[in-house]
Amino acid sequence: MSEDTTTETVTPQQQEAVKQETFSLDYVQGLRQEAAKYRTERNEAVEKVKTDLQSQFESQLAAKDSEFGEIQSELSARQMELVKLKAILAAGIPTEDVMTVAELVQGDDETTVSESVERVKSLIGKAPARDRPIDPSQGSGNSIPLNGDPLLESLKKIVGVR
Repeated sequence: MSEDTTTETVTPQQQEAVKQETFSLDYVQGLRQEAAKYRTERNEAVEKVKTDLQSQFESQLAAKDSEFGEIQSELSARQMELVKLKAILAAGIPTEDVMTVAELVQGDDETTVSESVERVKSLIGKAPARDRPIDPSQGSGNSIPLNGDPLLESLKKIVGVR
């Protein structure tokens, strides 16, 4: 068995092809600069999208914060109104006067509200007592009874029937 040994000889045309396959330094640097340009453009685009999204979410967050603040202030106002109503009812104010007294009561916490309720209660207590209304026509005897001849007679006189 013999080994087949062949020697290849490189022709000048093949050497030219090998040289053409290698790239010049200027060409490689140009490719690298172009790739770097695309990388920086990509990075800039990513940063721009990040900043746009961040500003968008910050504005949405600010809107939600303001809504939360409004809701929280409304809640505290309602809680203070509840504290006032509880203090008024605990003081024994009549139910028909509760809303009027609630408008007069001042304070920011339970102690000041209860003190204010006591002051308003003392002012209400000094008001003159309301007497029941009196109908002066009742029991005077000057009126015509509703079920008798005098009524019928007066009606006949007015109509003119005999």
